[in-house]
Amino acid sequence: MYPVLGVQLLGGFNLVYEDMPVTGINSARLQSLLAYLILHADIPQMRQHLAFVLWPDTTESQARNNLRQFIYQLRHALPHSDRFLMADANIIYWKTDEGQEIDVQRFERTLKEADTAAQQGDAKTWRQLLERACSYYQGDLLPGCYDDWIIPERERYQQHYYTACQKLTQVLETQGEYAAALQVAQHLLRLDPLAEGVYVSLIRLHGLNDDRAGARRIYQTAVETFQRELGVEPGDTLRAAYERSQQLPPAMTRFEPDDSTGSGPLKLVGRQAEWQQLQAAWQRAENGSAHLVLITGEAGIGKSRLAEELFQRVRRQGFTTAHTRSYGAEGRLSLAPIIEWLRSSALRPHLTSLDRVWLTEIARLLPELLSDYPDLARPDPITEYGRRQRFFEALARGVLAAPRPMLLWIDDLQWCDQDTLEWLHFLLRFEPRHALLILGTARSEESPPDHPLSALARQLRAEDRIVSIELFPLDAAETAKLAFQVQGQPLDASASVRLYRETEGNPLFVVETVRAGLAHTVPSEPTLITAITSLNSPILPPRVQAIIAGRLAQLSPTARKVVEIGAAIGRAFLLSLLLLVGHEDEETVIHALDELWQRRIIREQRANVFDFTHDKLREVAYAETSLPQRRLLHRRIAQALETLNATELDPISPQIAAHYEQAGLFEQAIPYYQRAGTIAASVYANEEAIHLFTRGLELLGRLPMSVKRDAQELNIQLALATLYRISKGWASPEEERVMNRAMVLSDKVGDVQQRIRTLFGLQTLYVVQARYEKVERTHAQAEELFRQMQLTPPPFAEIYLAGAKLLRGQIVEGRALFEKIVAVRDDKHIRDLQESQGLNYLVHGLAWNSHVLWCLGYPQLALSRAQAAVELAREFVQPFNQALAITYLAMLQTWRATAETFRTDTEAAYALTDEYKAPYYRAWVSILLRFAQAEQQPTAENLAHLRQAIHTFTETGARIRLPVYFSMLAQACLKAEHWEEGLNALEQALTVSLRNDEHWWDAEIHRLRGELMRAQGAAPDEVEAMFQRALEIARTQQARSLELRAAISLARLWQANARPAEAKQLLTQVYGWFTEGFDTPDLQTAQALIAQF
Repeated sequence: MYPVLGVQLLGGFNLVYEDMPVTGINSARLQSLLAYLILHADIPQMRQHLAFVLWPDTTESQARNNLRQFIYQLRHALPHSDRFLMADANIIYWKTDEGQEIDVQRFERTLKEADTAAQQGDAKTWRQLLERACSYYQGDLLPGCYDDWIIPERERYQQHYYTACQKLTQVLETQGEYAAALQVAQHLLRLDPLAEGVYVSLIRLHGLNDDRAGARRIYQTAVETFQRELGVEPGDTLRAAYERSQQLPPAMTRFEPDDSTGSGPLKLVGRQAEWQQLQAAWQRAENGSAHLVLITGEAGIGKSRLAEELFQRVRRQGFTTAHTRSYGAEGRLSLAPIIEWLRSSALRPHLTSLDRVWLTEIARLLPELLSDYPDLARPDPITEYGRRQRFFEALARGVLAAPRPMLLWIDDLQWCDQDTLEWLHFLLRFEPRHALLILGTARSEESPPDHPLSALARQLRAEDRIVSIELFPLDAAETAKLAFQVQGQPLDASASVRLYRETEGNPLFVVETVRAGLAHTVPSEPTLITAITSLNSPILPPRVQAIIAGRLAQLSPTARKVVEIGAAIGRAFLLSLLLLVGHEDEETVIHALDELWQRRIIREQRANVFDFTHDKLREVAYAETSLPQRRLLHRRIAQALETLNATELDPISPQIAAHYEQAGLFEQAIPYYQRAGTIAASVYANEEAIHLFTRGLELLGRLPMSVKRDAQELNIQLALATLYRISKGWASPEEERVMNRAMVLSDKVGDVQQRIRTLFGLQTLYVVQARYEKVERTHAQAEELFRQMQLTPPPFAEIYLAGAKLLRGQIVEGRALFEKIVAVRDDKHIRDLQESQGLNYLVHGLAWNSHVLWCLGYPQLALSRAQAAVELAREFVQPFNQALAITYLAMLQTWRATAETFRTDTEAAYALTDEYKAPYYRAWVSILLRFAQAEQQPTAENLAHLRQAIHTFTETGARIRLPVYFSMLAQACLKAEHWEEGLNALEQALTVSLRNDEHWWDAEIHRLRGELMRAQGAAPDEVEAMFQRALEIARTQQARSLELRAAISLARLWQANARPAEAKQLLTQVYGWFTEGFDTPDLQTAQALIAQF
């Protein structure tokens, strides 16, 4: 090992050999020579070059002579110089070895090691190395030397040091060491008093350190410095940082997280890699990429504690933040987390910037807006998916009206309602470049692959809009560190090992064990935790449950009573609610709350709003409450909620319903379930509404038979009918079940309006099921009811009768009824029917009538009616009815338009029905789309797709128009030369036509049968018989367009069999009847064929 030589070049010159100072190198030029050689160590330097560098202003010979003299002095002054100086006649260089401690080399080496640690994600080592490197920099490189060559080298080291300090500030800030980061940042400011970025960092750090005054002082210093030195004001970035810092509350106290590992003062333990992921996600959001961070892990693993670390950091910087959570208790309100966000102090004030049209939509969730803005229009109920999209857009605009960047935190996403999850997806896609981060936590054990949250995560993963962070238990060292934080003193080695084995590193279990005073007394042998239950189970390990129960047993009677009430409430609770339920005076309850706060069992979310520090505490407290006591508490809670919210029961109706049910008071619960279902349906939360109404029905089934019970059930069944019609389809099994039950009930207890509504609803069911005789019978019942009650039927009363007439082949009668319907526009009836049935009768009448008109030979009038239906649906802003109208239009275009136009319209219809989630119409238009594809590309694959589309349609329970769809399949088979398959399809069409009494398409079925027989080479007289039968049916029904098609087919047959005169006479006669639509393919074909004759 070499003796140690120490060289200091940073902050001054100093040379030490074996701990003794070397004093002979005392001139500035000699020090400059030595510094140059060290800075270029192990690199041979030409004497000529070195002489020029050190004496640039002298002659070459003089410079070389000076160099010889200085090298001579250096050799004599430096101990064992041959070990360090390598020289000959031409070159000279410094040789390094293990025995040298040179500060510049150590500084640069440490910086490289720090960069490596950073690249490896080792934050702890990175910080240590940066701190070490900064300590090595004692000042500028040889500050007493003024040679030209040293200036760029000095600046290079200055920059290295400055960058290292910036990185160290960043690392310290990331790790929450704000005071230490402030010290380093202050040093940066001394290095460069005009660096605006440093001022921004200092202001941010003072904010993170809850020091508004310090931020103000920094900004004032910046203003004075920039004005004095540059004559300018601070830039926008610095000014914005200062303004944000001054908008913070005077003192922001850390609230305990829902999934906490302890109370506020506990520092984050472990999770360094995960914390870096969070930081990177926030940086990505700040740069304009809206996305979700989903933190998952088992209960108590510290998900919310990690989320809180980022939330508080962002909040302290003055950025927009809002927090909410979901609860596992029954009685949740759809979109409740969004309501809480919108009502937060961070978002609510900015709603004033929105247009009134958006405020009207938001008022569905925030009814207080109607009071704030008396002239604000009241929102109509949402009865279709397209209107729901507009509602979602309003909510998105309301949230994004707040300043950006923005962090929205939602805890316990595994309990979040599906509508909120769908809206979160909508929000991220609404403005994908918005500086927005949604921070979510979820228990992995309660989020299986089929959970809506898992589906959302998969969708966002495909869109690169999610960062998933899974948390695992702490290791043994981290467990001991957390225990030390909780109890304020370290555990001995054996206690640490036992604690880790007992808790398996779950932070909640560690905290509860230590708080219970059992850290030193846990068993030394493995417990039943692993044997009885996995930590991934939602059930607590027995010992941890016993520990928590033991802590609760130590409470005073009043505090224990408050805990039981809070557990029964099942979510955050108001002080006023505790007072009403507990029948205690305010001072007594506050003392109990203080006791619970001291014991870290509850926390205060905001003024007079409290919650358990962890859901597992709530679960144990509830489990420890006796069953009779639970029922008593639930009854009192329901009654207290009614009292406290007497003027605004709608938002809390799900909670009241759930509490009355858990109290065993089903009769009181049912009306609230009805009310809650209606509220959910009003914001198109259909699945939630169905759940709530169904729950009400289940409770009704547990009550004694009575007229009142039947009347309640009828109301619920009718509400469910509308929901099933929209969400499941017009002829779904669910729709049929509730409508049949509603019919039974309406005959027993229904009033006139209920009976009419039931009869009309049954007609919609029967017509889609192709039970046309039942449509007519049900219509007759409704007509008789109107007569008996001396009521005038509404304009839409005959719409399904008209449709049944068309489909049964009574086309002229159908037209008369449709013309009567579309002749009257009654906006009130339109809105009433839209609200009760989800249907615009005028749109439906115009659209359906277009099919009647085409059949009767008016292709142009049919098109104008179909287009009018689309425009009317747009006028009423009814996307579902737009989907209906455009589907009817696409069907019409299969008969009257070119293949290209038909396919274009069909694709547009499919996109609309898919966007607005109209399952019945999407299934219908899928058949049209597959038919268009098979017509243009008649391949076996496309035929298979068309067959599958028809099968999918029938799976919805629908049977209407099946003869038409099987005819489409036959037509595609004819073009693909799959003749036998085409004939089989027509057999199915005729079978369905006979079974369902649907005869409007019989003429076309027989015509196509003749075309397929002719293609197969059948005898001309057999083919002619088919065409003649088609003509006969079309003429009987006065279906001029189908008569024209049959005439064209028969004329071609006669022409091929030398009967041109008969062919011409037939076709000319049929063609001559038409007065419009001469640009349509059928009429153009007829015209061309007549010209050939």
